[in-house]
Amino acid sequence: MSAHSLFDHTPFHDLGPRNARARVALVNGDEHNINARFVLARLSAYLNSLERGDPALPGQLRQRVLLLPSGDPAQLPEEMRAQVAQAWHRVELETGDFGMDALPQVRLSAGPSDDERASACLFGLPSVSERENDADPCDRQSPWMDLWTQGFGEQYTVTAGHGDELQPALCERLFRAMVAFLLRVEVIRGIELAEEEEDLHYFGAGQVFHYRSERSGLFVFRQSPGQWLQAGDLLGYLYNDRDGTLLEELRAPVPGLLAGLRRDPLVTEGALLALIHRRTV
Repeated sequence: MSAHSLFDHTPFHDLGPRNARARVALVNGDEHNINARFVLARLSAYLNSLERGDPALPGQLRQRVLLLPSGDPAQLPEEMRAQVAQAWHRVELETGDFGMDALPQVRLSAGPSDDERASACLFGLPSVSERENDADPCDRQSPWMDLWTQGFGEQYTVTAGHGDELQPALCERLFRAMVAFLLRVEVIRGIELAEEEEDLHYFGAGQVFHYRSERSGLFVFRQSPGQWLQAGDLLGYLYNDRDGTLLEELRAPVPGLLAGLRRDPLVTEGALLALIHRRTV
């Protein structure tokens, strides 16, 4: 059956065999995240073609998958919300929090299961990390959180980009990661992905370092997410937003992978400037 829309403003794609619990549900965690919307819309079209048996495409859709490129869970009928909640693998795409630009990565809830830890590596993204506390104020509150608590199975958050504009290269990377995951959990079969040489690194909750500004000002960044840092490497400069004087050179206090860096230049005291995933605790 083809993908369909229950509401014009809330497209809900239900693909694959309908007589079973959904293997995977993929949702956009923020209606303003244009990158997630584009990736999931493209993925819906691709899976719909596989379901129809398009002769131009190799592969088969073997298990049920649900996709919501721009959906708000509150706008879905109760039956559809229940189906999403009960999907075995629940994947939420979000952008970097609070003005941050995020390296494509998988984030797990505090105290994930061993199965979740293993499955999170199947996306092939460069970083997997665990939250120390699910109530961390650094995290955007997901509209799906209440729904996720109703179901059983595995849950992952894929964080990437900044959401202020469409990032085509980032979207290609995310699309490939979603296809790789669907392939490895056997939702789709009969295709092969070219091997990538990028290393995957796993970080426990105690290895995620939040670097915050000690004063207000204008932050001008000089790095990009994905860089490996040594302690003391320059992250950027903080300027007085009234007279333009240089207040401080901001340098990495710890070594590790730069997983997120602030793009919004106007900061206040205590604002998050960078997320660094440390090699060791």
